[in-house]
Amino acid sequence: MKISKILNSPIIFPIIFFILIILFGSILLHISEKSKVDSLSWTDSVFTATSAACVTGLVVVDTGSYFTVFGKTIILCLMQVGGLGIMTFTSLSIYLWRRRTTITDRIAVGQMLLYDARFNLGKFLIEIVSWTFIIEAVGAALIYLMAPKAFSPFSAIFHSVSAFCNAGFSLFANSLIAWKGEWGINLVFIALIFIGGIGFSVFVEFKNFVMQSLKLRPTPNSKGVSWYAKIVFRTSFFLIIIGWIAIYLAEFVGYN
Repeated sequence: MKISKILNSPIIFPIIFFILIILFGSILLHISEKSKVDSLSWTDSVFTATSAACVTGLVVVDTGSYFTVFGKTIILCLMQVGGLGIMTFTSLSIYLWRRRTTITDRIAVGQMLLYDARFNLGKFLIEIVSWTFIIEAVGAALIYLMAPKAFSPFSAIFHSVSAFCNAGFSLFANSLIAWKGEWGINLVFIALIFIGGIGFSVFVEFKNFVMQSLKLRPTPNSKGVSWYAKIVFRTSFFLIIIGWIAIYLAEFVGYN
């Protein structure tokens, strides 16, 4: 296969895109903390940028106390990019550069997104981005309202994005230990983590199903929820319940 053919393939774009995002984020993080006596090394900059973009949550410095507001904002943006996912950004890029997109590519993207090949790709991607920001905004508002003394507006947004993207980053040295046993704020984080974890296609299907059930949207030719969405939802729910019981038995019953 020729190199030009490989470079023109839509598959290579997300790889290059994420490498560039990580490199760009690393440079910005290094510059943002360069004025400090204990400045961030290039190794730590690349590690932090990669961890944020790939939503891993591993850190080599305390995020809340070490980074400036600019540095925290960079990490926030990297988490958001990683949370939207390689597949979503690939599809979005194909949509934006529509002139260079073949019918075969559009069908392939449609199949990857588990939708019919004839579905409106542009509309679906706009819906993904819109609902991401809506859910994160609602989550941030609830977090701030429940603990206004602990969370500033920026901190609430940061933790909402981190939870929804399953990124694992926190601005608190002890993460969310201070809210141990508090169901209110924990339920907000649980909801954000769960919705972000099941994936966009599953969320959209269940959202449409709920709207149709409540008669908030006309239901012509409604196909209901797909088998894939049911499997993802039930498996996720099952794993959470089993994990919950296992941890309870191991830590509480077993300890006593």
